[in-house]
Amino acid sequence: MFDKQYRFKGRHALRVDQLTSAFDGESKAQLFGRNVDVYTNAPLVGFLYGRTAEQDDTKNPETNQVYNQNVMGDRVIYSQEELMFNFRLIMLLDKQYEPDEDKRIDKAFRHMGENPADEERFDSYVRGGVDVLYEKLIEGATDPEDYINNLFEFVEEFQDRFNSEVSNDDILQLCIKK
Repeated sequence: MFDKQYRFKGRHALRVDQLTSAFDGESKAQLFGRNVDVYTNAPLVGFLYGRTAEQDDTKNPETNQVYNQNVMGDRVIYSQEELMFNFRLIMLLDKQYEPDEDKRIDKAFRHMGENPADEERFDSYVRGGVDVLYEKLIEGATDPEDYINNLFEFVEEFQDRFNSEVSNDDILQLCIKK
């Protein structure tokens, strides 16, 4: 698992292209430097926002070919540890997909990559995360200031939504051995 090229298709390929494109011609600033950066972050965003998406087959009207963006195999392999961690985390936490705790543990550790449905679930979170990132960071932006404002608002929303109840004391308590 995570040992070969990954391909974004259809609207998700178009969105990954926009997420990795320079939004400021002068400074060449980008939200994500590479497709693999989107691939490693999108499943967590998709899971946290509760967003999955089906495979899309939007075609380029000029060539009649499905749009695609690749994450080269060497980049996937280089990011394999992070991707496996993300996969395991999602399999462990996704109670909606698998209510039984022991089965979630098996999916994450004992049978990782053995069930195509588990991989498809992970991929659906990747696609859902791409949709969230596109909606939060790209939609409505027309100039570099808009992209920066969207990024700032997304980070603030993320902080408020997922980290506001975690205090430094809570983190310290987790680090102290009992």
